[in-house]
Amino acid sequence: MPMMMDDELDDLFADEQLGPAAAVPGLSSIPKGLIQSTDDSRISGCSQKVAWSNQGCIGNISGDGHSLTLRNLYCDPATGLWRLSEGGEAKNITLIHDGHALKHLSWSHSGTELAVTDALGNISVFSLHITIDRCIVSRRCVLGAEDDLSTIVGLMWLNQDRSSPLHRPAVKAHNGQWVFGGSRFRHPGPHNPHLAGDQPGKNKSAIVTITRAGVIRLIYQGPDGARWLDFRSELNTVSAAAELLTHAAVSADKDSSLLVTTHSISERLRIYRVGINWQRQGFDIDHVAMVADSSPSSKDVDDSRLASGLPYPEAQLYRLEMVSPGPDLRSKETLAPLLLAFFSNSSDPIDQLTAGHDPTTSIVRWEMSSSKPTLHTGFSQLASKRSGPSNPVDLQPEVIFRKLPCVSINRVIVASHQLNLGTVLVFCLSDGSVEFRDRTTLEPLLHDDTPARASSVVQVGLGFTGGIPYTVEAVAEAFVLQFSISCSGYGNYHDDISATMQLFQDQYLSGDVASQALRFINPFLSDVHRVSQLNIDFSGDIKTEQYLKNGLHQRTLSMQVSLGYWGDTSHRSLSSKVAFAILQLRWAALTFAMGLKPNPSGTPLSGEAEFKRTETVRSFFGIISWTLSLMNFVADEVFALATATEYEPAVMDMSSKEDVVEAKVSELNTPALALLFVSQSRLLFKYIFRFFRGITVEITQQRSQDPTWRELGSMFSRSPMPLHQFERLLAEIDTSIRHIYQSEPVSEADRKEIEKSMLITGAVSPRLWLAVESLLTTTVRNLREEVNVAELYFHDVSWLGLSDDKASDQWRKAHRLDIIRKVELPKTSRVRQCTRCCSVMEDTAPPRGTAAWLVNMWRTCVCGNWWMSVKEECQVKNVVS
Repeated sequence: MPMMMDDELDDLFADEQLGPAAAVPGLSSIPKGLIQSTDDSRISGCSQKVAWSNQGCIGNISGDGHSLTLRNLYCDPATGLWRLSEGGEAKNITLIHDGHALKHLSWSHSGTELAVTDALGNISVFSLHITIDRCIVSRRCVLGAEDDLSTIVGLMWLNQDRSSPLHRPAVKAHNGQWVFGGSRFRHPGPHNPHLAGDQPGKNKSAIVTITRAGVIRLIYQGPDGARWLDFRSELNTVSAAAELLTHAAVSADKDSSLLVTTHSISERLRIYRVGINWQRQGFDIDHVAMVADSSPSSKDVDDSRLASGLPYPEAQLYRLEMVSPGPDLRSKETLAPLLLAFFSNSSDPIDQLTAGHDPTTSIVRWEMSSSKPTLHTGFSQLASKRSGPSNPVDLQPEVIFRKLPCVSINRVIVASHQLNLGTVLVFCLSDGSVEFRDRTTLEPLLHDDTPARASSVVQVGLGFTGGIPYTVEAVAEAFVLQFSISCSGYGNYHDDISATMQLFQDQYLSGDVASQALRFINPFLSDVHRVSQLNIDFSGDIKTEQYLKNGLHQRTLSMQVSLGYWGDTSHRSLSSKVAFAILQLRWAALTFAMGLKPNPSGTPLSGEAEFKRTETVRSFFGIISWTLSLMNFVADEVFALATATEYEPAVMDMSSKEDVVEAKVSELNTPALALLFVSQSRLLFKYIFRFFRGITVEITQQRSQDPTWRELGSMFSRSPMPLHQFERLLAEIDTSIRHIYQSEPVSEADRKEIEKSMLITGAVSPRLWLAVESLLTTTVRNLREEVNVAELYFHDVSWLGLSDDKASDQWRKAHRLDIIRKVELPKTSRVRQCTRCCSVMEDTAPPRGTAAWLVNMWRTCVCGNWWMSVKEECQVKNVVS
């Protein structure tokens, strides 16, 4: 399944004013716009025109600097291919910045807020709104005097006061199982003291900027969240043009202060320790060190260049970065901050090639450790001669500025990123390649030939260039590690992992879907559950509310849905269907839990459930109808399987009923049996039915005269499968499974493995076959006396999307289902589309009076992913013909 993004990425990084690079040998690997980009970076440290949020949104400033486009990866529902969206343009951004050219983009740590600066240092903040490619203004820039001394040369978002997991490489143990090690690391301060809500770690946003004139400024959200406040101070008085700044870098330090490094036209580096005093709205600035000449020396240059007799271009700084204090993978110590200065031997690659040189980057490094000075012993002796007690003198820590060996790379570093809490540095190079390097030594993290260690897809040999050795097992474990890192961060974004995994399957794995699942998908999903330490055995007494609050269940199921989806022109895999049905059940359970919860005291209808409002009831019609249809679908499939084991001639030669059932489930690709035997879905069914019983009581006792409630009551009465009979079916399955677990007996670890296998494969475990046989014989025989099987057979469930029959395919071709409200959408309605599972919902504002909690639930798809806008011409989807 190849990804069709080459042309789109070329458009993203191209510059219409520059056109193609040039017809010069050696320039074929240099992307369009690199020449101008490198030159802009040399002039100012804040010139990042493309920025990728950890929520998946890609911000892109146009070539003329007067528009901002938001784009994202998405799965194309017509083909199942991952593509780059056309994106949406941020509205009124030219008006907000008064026509000044936009220069720099920077995403917040949460990935939902985007800082935009222009050529004169004005800064605005945008927040993602409803869809991943739309934004609203959170902070309008305050236009000042048109003075280029206010140009921003350094910018940093303050950390959130939270800890993040540190992931260590996965190592294969002697028993063949992969072991994932890790710990947690708290992000250093300072932090905005104002919290966004009651939970700790959700601090409001704050940004530190440095201007060309050496002014440091803090912009932060106030207590109410609506207003942004700021204060500023001078780092150093500028008395000459040579003292104007070109670059600045900011890092948090272990003592909750800021380390600020500036680079001037005179090529001097100055280092400051800056404390933030939130009470008096000011800074405590201490100038701690200076480097007169920061450029790389001649010994840092490759000798072969000098020996050739060709003139070597002068190195020029074009990027200045700091790496915050971080954990050491080799010990439990905290590493000191690093300062990285990136120099290129020319700002113009064409000049380099015509002079006989390749583009080269030299990285000059300094370690910035802190040491607390001590007084000479003579001072203590002097103090002892004084009368009265003496207080010890508290001296401020000193910054020890130590230069490390320079590193040279024979390409231009276009962008750099930090992974795994800064323990790994990633360099994106001008030839399109990507290098992973160790933070401490800057040595490349090359492909590890031993399949017993996996830390990233690159280190296990997956480069998509062909001819690189790898093992499928090691690649799967590397993806597990990457998925775990994405789940432990902000949000629920791992579309890039889904896209890469599908590309890997298409390019490297041969065979049909079933063989790929056995070799790659199933082992990956199995270890995701193991590493996440998720409890997926709900056969005992489990509190459903705890399950619903655990977002990891949603994330793993979402990945399972994605890996079994190949576009609407193909049917989902059985594994994908099981996960997708559970996700929708989970969303329905959350909806009913919130809707039937009493309102807080002091609010309208205090003491009553939100669901008792007539306008809210009608908005739930689709969800109730879908849940009842799913119940009827599962029941009908059970009757069909029972019939197949008794009367179907085509399978009479099979050796056992177990083989018959497995063959029928595979033939129909039906998730019905799995939804009954996977404890996760049984738990959700029972939880939802508790609310259904309350609703039916409300209908009969209180609302019999209300037409809305009467219509709701007719939904339950029209269901061929009575609610109490399906509850009886679930109870008998629970009893049978519990009896098997107790009689063998089955250990807790074995139960988890049984549950995991059924959830991932969609096939009932052989160890539970006695429960399946009891269901298809005794239980079904008793139900046939109570249920109209013919009416159940003809009940329309084609809209569920869980069957592969012709009726279901025709329904999907002719209709669109709002995945949130579970209602059919008119063909003329505008829709939002999930970037991962391709489900849609109507793109409209919620009706007046809709509860706030319900509006919040509509912000994401049932799989937990972002919505994206769909263009007018793309509203009609291609489906199975």
